[in-house]
Amino acid sequence: MGLSKLFLFFFILFFSIRSLSYAAETVSVTLYYETLCPYCADFIVNHLANIFQNGLISIVNLRMVPWGNAWLNSDGSFACQHGSDECLLNTIEACTMTIYPNVNRHFTGYGNQIETNYAKETAQLNPPHRFVPWLVVNNKPLAEDYENFMAYICKAYKGKPLEACRSIRFKTESTGQEKSVPRVCLAEQGRNSTS
Repeated sequence: MGLSKLFLFFFILFFSIRSLSYAAETVSVTLYYETLCPYCADFIVNHLANIFQNGLISIVNLRMVPWGNAWLNSDGSFACQHGSDECLLNTIEACTMTIYPNVNRHFTGYGNQIETNYAKETAQLNPPHRFVPWLVVNNKPLAEDYENFMAYICKAYKGKPLEACRSIRFKTESTGQEKSVPRVCLAEQGRNSTS
C-alpha cells in the first residue's frame, strides 16, 4: 500500500511541476533518492509535499533524481540497495519524469540510459552523498539537515518575500540534548550488503 501511495505521489508531482510557471528567480532544489528507501518515501510524502501546500513550489525549480545509493556494475547493469525491484522502480520513475506521455520509449532501453546519466550525476556530487534522501538547494548539500529544506529555500530566494516563508524558521537543536540520528539509507550499507 505504501508503494502505491508513493507512485501516485510521483504522478501528481510530475503533473504539478509541468503545469507550474516559475518565477524569474527560482531556487534550485534537487532530491537524490531511491524508490524503496523508507526514509526517502517518508521525506517525500511528509515533508517535500508541503511545498505544494504552502506555495513554496512557485519559487522552486524541483529536480528529482531516482538513483540514490545504487551503483553501476562493470558490465553496465545496475545494482540497487533494496534489490532489483528498486532498480526497476527507479528506472520507471526516471522515465515517467523524462518522457511522459510517450511511455513506450521506456521499453526501448531509454530508461537505462536515463539511469546511467543519473548514476554519473550522483557520482559527481561534491561532497559525495553519504545517504539518501540527499537534498541540494542551490548547489549546497543539506546533509543531515535535509528536513529543514524549506528554511534553506526561503533563505536562498532573492525575490519578493513569500507569505509561506514568514512562518518558516530554521530548526535548531535544543541545548543540552543529543542531536537526533537522521532517518536515512546509508550509501555504503547497500553496497556492502550485496557485494
